[in-house]
Amino acid sequence: MERPQYITRVVILTITALLSMQFSFSQSTTYRDSIYKAYSRGKMDKWLKIMDTCEKNVDENNVAEQFELLSYYYGYTAWLVGAEKYDMAKVYIDKSEKLIEELLVESPENATLLAYKGAYIAYTIGISNLKAIYLGPKSMKYINKSIELDSANIQGNIEKGNSMYYRPSVFGGDKTEAIEYYLKAVKSFEDQELVVNNWIYINTLTALGQAYEATDQIPLAKLCYEKIIRIIPNFMWVEDELYPDLLERHKL
Repeated sequence: MERPQYITRVVILTITALLSMQFSFSQSTTYRDSIYKAYSRGKMDKWLKIMDTCEKNVDENNVAEQFELLSYYYGYTAWLVGAEKYDMAKVYIDKSEKLIEELLVESPENATLLAYKGAYIAYTIGISNLKAIYLGPKSMKYINKSIELDSANIQGNIEKGNSMYYRPSVFGGDKTEAIEYYLKAVKSFEDQELVVNNWIYINTLTALGQAYEATDQIPLAKLCYEKIIRIIPNFMWVEDELYPDLLERHKL
């Protein structure tokens, strides 16, 4: 049986890229549900087909549709970098950064866009770690600005959480602090009712569970994974891998 290809978080010095679905799209239900199903089963080939369709139909004068497309680029690029498909990742980094810059012209202090900008810089680091020394601070500048503008911003909190999780402690990393940012992001998802068929909400919960385990908060990690299984049956990454592995490792 072919192993599903999950969008796992890419280990780099600053962050990995995740996203938030904070904008409506005229056809979002169709695309979002399909993207979610592809994600839950680890089918990135299907993700690509859906994303290509969205790209062909997006209205360049509709900001909401552009944000939706950007979110799909974002998730797919994360997978490409994690799978070391760097040539294709560069294609989507270029597409995304062009779109981000166009949107920033109209909204230069949009917290979500600034978080995206910081994340895409981190994608470049994921492709070439040698660039971390000078690109890492640049990435964090945009992420920190995002949170300064909107402390409850989903994207900003996810990115800050990933930064804290992955950076070595000598460079300011702190997995316990990462948990605080993940929790803020989860709360914002739930407060804004952005949880139905939203893959990044589930992915953020998964990141939270992994952070709990990494900080030896095993009961909380177990509860987090069980929450995911309860609300999202058949999410293969957690149900078939992370949760059983947790139980086995800790003899639960």
